[in-house]
Amino acid sequence: MQNGFCHADGSIAQSGHDLTAEREIIPRIAALVQASHDAAVPVFWSRQEHLPGDVARRGHRLATHLEKGGYLVCARGTWDAELVDELEAARGPDDVVFTKHRASCFFETTLGTALRMRGIRTLIVCGVATNYCVESTIRDAYARDYDILAVDDACAAAFSDLHAATMKNVALFHGQVVTTAEVLEHLAERSAASTVVEG
Repeated sequence: MQNGFCHADGSIAQSGHDLTAEREIIPRIAALVQASHDAAVPVFWSRQEHLPGDVARRGHRLATHLEKGGYLVCARGTWDAELVDELEAARGPDDVVFTKHRASCFFETTLGTALRMRGIRTLIVCGVATNYCVESTIRDAYARDYDILAVDDACAAAFSDLHAATMKNVALFHGQVVTTAEVLEHLAERSAASTVVEG
């Protein structure tokens, strides 16, 4: 949920793509983050960083997705790579922010270790783009035997048909598709139960 992917002045928007769907999910994700904080559920943020002059990408003989798109989004150290303001404001002091350089949140990142250290086995997944980064992460999570809840209306993609296809894949193979309202209700119940126990 970075400027490059979700802001009107970011690289994707400046290349001519309509970000209506990506913008619409921001308040839903903010609500999910706040509810997670209230329920003492850990929150993890991935930060995609593309490196200008990435030697590994130069090894491709076929055009990469960046070359096909004609842009370099979320270049390291730029405003493009920062979280959108609405979600930066929602980020809590105990949230985990990790960097990734490829689509999946699990590919050569610290996420797996961070989850194991906290004993986490169920993931609530949201963000962009549904059919690329989100789906890559869900597939890798399922291969690692996590239970997965994909929040349909808190994920977005430039192509509505590909968003729908990913959600269908999740429902059929990788986990369960849920709505923001359903997750918020569950988190509120968890928060209330915790308050009763502590009281």
